[in-house]
Amino acid sequence: MTSQTLSMLSVAGELPPPPPGVTDLKFHDFFKMPVGPGGLVPSEKLLGLNGKHVRIIGYMAQQETPSTGVFILSPIPVVMGDEDEGLADDLPPNVVFVHLEKNDHVVPFIPGLLKLSGILSVSSQEEADGRVSSVRLLLDPELAQAFLHNDQEHHARK
Repeated sequence: MTSQTLSMLSVAGELPPPPPGVTDLKFHDFFKMPVGPGGLVPSEKLLGLNGKHVRIIGYMAQQETPSTGVFILSPIPVVMGDEDEGLADDLPPNVVFVHLEKNDHVVPFIPGLLKLSGILSVSSQEEADGRVSSVRLLLDPELAQAFLHNDQEHHARK
C-alpha cells in the first residue's frame, strides 16, 4: 500500500474536524442507552443521519475469505473465521457494512484504525454473504479508489 493511500485512510494523532457537510458518527452513538427490555434500539442520531454524509473511525474486520466490493468496519479489531462458522461469528452489534461503488474487486485487509466517509444507509438489508446489515456506508469515490488501488497492488505482489 502506498503512503498516499495510508494517509487517506489511517488515523494518526488527533483528527481534524470533518469537512463541511460531513458529520462525525461514533459507534457508541448507534443505539439508545441503556439497553432496555426490547433490546437494541437505533438512536435518534443514527436515524437522523440516514442518507447523510458521515465520517466514522473503526477497524476493518479481518475475514479469512474477503468479500468482493464490501467489508465490515467494527469499533474493535475482529477476526472472522471460516465460512462454517456462518452467522455465529463474534461481530459486535454496532458494525458498518462498507460498500464500494465498484463491487467487483476484493478488498484486501488493512490493519489499524481507518477513517472513512460516505453516505450512510440505515435499514435492514441482506448482504451477499447472507448476513443482515442494519447500517451501511457507501464509501466516498476517492476512498473507494484508494481501496481499489490497494487491491491492484495486492494482486501485483502475488
